[in-house]
Amino acid sequence: MLLLEWIGLSEQIRQQNLVVDKQTREICGQLKKDGLDAAILKGQGIATLYGELAPYRQSGDIDIWVKGGYQKVCNYVQSTHPTDDVAYHRFHYDYFDETEIELHHRPTLMRNLLDDRKLAKWYNSFGADSFVYLEDKGFAVPSSEFNKIFILTHIYRHFLFEGIGLRQVMDYYIVLKNCHTKSTEISEIGKTLKSFRMLRFAEAMMWILHTQLGLEEKYLICGMNEKEGRFVLSEIEQTGNFGYTDSRYTYKYLFKLRRQIAHGAHLLLHYPSEVIWTPIWLVYHKVWKWRKKRDIRKTSAYIAAG
Repeated sequence: MLLLEWIGLSEQIRQQNLVVDKQTREICGQLKKDGLDAAILKGQGIATLYGELAPYRQSGDIDIWVKGGYQKVCNYVQSTHPTDDVAYHRFHYDYFDETEIELHHRPTLMRNLLDDRKLAKWYNSFGADSFVYLEDKGFAVPSSEFNKIFILTHIYRHFLFEGIGLRQVMDYYIVLKNCHTKSTEISEIGKTLKSFRMLRFAEAMMWILHTQLGLEEKYLICGMNEKEGRFVLSEIEQTGNFGYTDSRYTYKYLFKLRRQIAHGAHLLLHYPSEVIWTPIWLVYHKVWKWRKKRDIRKTSAYIAAG
């Protein structure tokens, strides 16, 4: 019965991937037709690296990095499918009813605003000419050099403030397995990770990928830290994706924000920079969103008035 349940679940995942692949091709085709440079972040882009197992990687929403910055993406969203559902790094885009789409004007972020500037400088160094267009899929993806660090920053942010599951770890395994890192690159990657204050976490992830998933050392992007790796692995096992399986913060008085604060306090000694900056960032983001939503509503009202 368990085997039959797995077979049924696998077929559901395969069918869902067929749908999301088609939708990804459609939305990217529309963006290209409208003159925008865009690439798929994570999701269906990472799935292509799984080879014959690609149809059985569980799909999620469609995240798309649109080059050009906030204002360009905002203008496009408001002229096609208007919304004020905006965050510091993305717009929710109501293109399909059944699949969530996010148009990213920033691929990712740091809560430490000083490190966020360094991160922005790094990802802006990748122009649209670095995107790799997949003819058979009908959409573009970022370069492997970009994904080596970007996917790690995504995992890092989820680890600190929501929780990560093994699927995200496996995605990173697949990314590194498909792009051999030359010894000459490792020093530069290490400097970049250190500038983001992420080197300790990266070393922990390398230990997990090597000892738990069997990734050969030649694919690792930095050294390994066993002590931190065991701590991170323990957190992954307890929290699961988005922290759904974390039983440490299930008290009914702990709303999402308070749960994040409690979880952050637990990680303070390991990753102090992001945790300490979180209260400042939350206030900053709230003000940022309020101002952007106000501007969007003013513009929408002006257009409606003719």
